[in-house]
Amino acid sequence: MKKFTVLVLVLMSVLLIAAPAQAQKPFWGDMYLEFNLAWPGPSTTIPDWTGTVKINGVDYGMLFFNFWSGKPFVYPFKGSEKHPVIFFGERWEIYDMVTGGLLLMGYDEGVTTSVNSKFRMNGFVAEAFGVFAGLEGRNVHMSGTYTSHPFGAPHIATGPFRIN
Repeated sequence: MKKFTVLVLVLMSVLLIAAPAQAQKPFWGDMYLEFNLAWPGPSTTIPDWTGTVKINGVDYGMLFFNFWSGKPFVYPFKGSEKHPVIFFGERWEIYDMVTGGLLLMGYDEGVTTSVNSKFRMNGFVAEAFGVFAGLEGRNVHMSGTYTSHPFGAPHIATGPFRIN
């Protein structure tokens, strides 16, 4: 009986140690976003980018609300007039496209470089619900490329979404 008790305790210890390590596995997704041409400028209520992110084969809605420069300086543009580098800060949301319920929300800061049409941003999960419950505080990384309309406004952005 004593050996059985020790065996059960050892198995429980292994399971308790392995579970947190498994919980740290990154979540990967693929973003497809379109720029809101009616966007009035920095706003906490009107998204500048809308689209989807596919995580584990499931499509979720995704919104971005750009409302600060992402840097300590107010003017977010650097680089040349022809090829600006734009710094930004934003809130992002992922929601269930059937119910409209919020599943993930967080903040990030990033940069776009127009010379190569790339973007990258890093942030964190501030709130998590439903299938993503328990991910609060985890780091988020997004990157990819974007295309622009002939008149210069951004149009479509695609790339990976990762929660570490």
